[in-house]
Amino acid sequence: MTTSSVPTRNIPLTESQPDPAPDHATALEKFAALQALDGDDVNPACRSQLLTHGAKVERAIVLMHGMTNCPAQYTKLAPLFFERGYNVLIPRTPRNGLIDLNTNDLKNLTAEEMATHGDQVVDIGRGLGEQVTAVGLSGSAVIAAWLAQYRADLDKAIVVAPVFGILPSWPIFGTRANHALSGLLDALPNIMTQSVMPFKEGPSHGYLGFATHGLSHTMDLGAVVFKAALTTPPTARRVLMVMNDVDPAVNNAMIRDLTARWQKTAPDRVDLYAFPASMGLIHDIIDPQQKKQQTDLVYPILLDLFTK
Repeated sequence: MTTSSVPTRNIPLTESQPDPAPDHATALEKFAALQALDGDDVNPACRSQLLTHGAKVERAIVLMHGMTNCPAQYTKLAPLFFERGYNVLIPRTPRNGLIDLNTNDLKNLTAEEMATHGDQVVDIGRGLGEQVTAVGLSGSAVIAAWLAQYRADLDKAIVVAPVFGILPSWPIFGTRANHALSGLLDALPNIMTQSVMPFKEGPSHGYLGFATHGLSHTMDLGAVVFKAALTTPPTARRVLMVMNDVDPAVNNAMIRDLTARWQKTAPDRVDLYAFPASMGLIHDIIDPQQKKQQTDLVYPILLDLFTK
């Protein structure tokens, strides 16, 4: 059996398609369907995971991993939420988590797949908890931002180091420049970055590189959110943006831009937390296998932020 992609989306990216699980039993059925997408080509450590107390509880949390990573990224953080009474869903996002770390499948990732996946995991979360928090990191943080904009039954969306843009955070490289870059990458032939500069110090379950088309399509989904946020408040009840002041991988100016747009229309529902430059954090602040990781410092802060 090989891995299947998420179902085809038949509605625009400016709309969500909710089908929330009404109870715990239905959530388990929907989770089983999600697990069925984990074929024989998926690393066993990277299959979608669920930590459940056996019934619907007050709070559930969905932990979405970064691009090129997989649910194993949360192997030490997820249990900390479970211990606090949460039901915890750690889904494998589309085209990640394969055994072949040199795969080129991320070139096929689309904005439509990411949005559909976001709806699916919140649907499961709705049957796991009365209140649902959706967390995204890096590439999946763009999914979390899309959910914040369009998924009204989400209690809290947490957007951590989103890949809205990758140009340096200089004044000349703002939102427009990054959106233009996304369009350029869409038009150019795909490049697998491992063919140029493979990752050498990443986690054992992480890919050796990413696809420029998968990256640009992720940024395209972000552009949908940016456009909507100019005039429309996020529909999620609360939104938390989290950034690292010295993040080497994403454009922090864009994170501040989207935060400002949302705060104009929903000033009491949108917050921003920035890890200070003095901490010297890397982009992936969650995976304990990352070299130069500082999870002992970061996890207590994240737990406090996420559970408020």
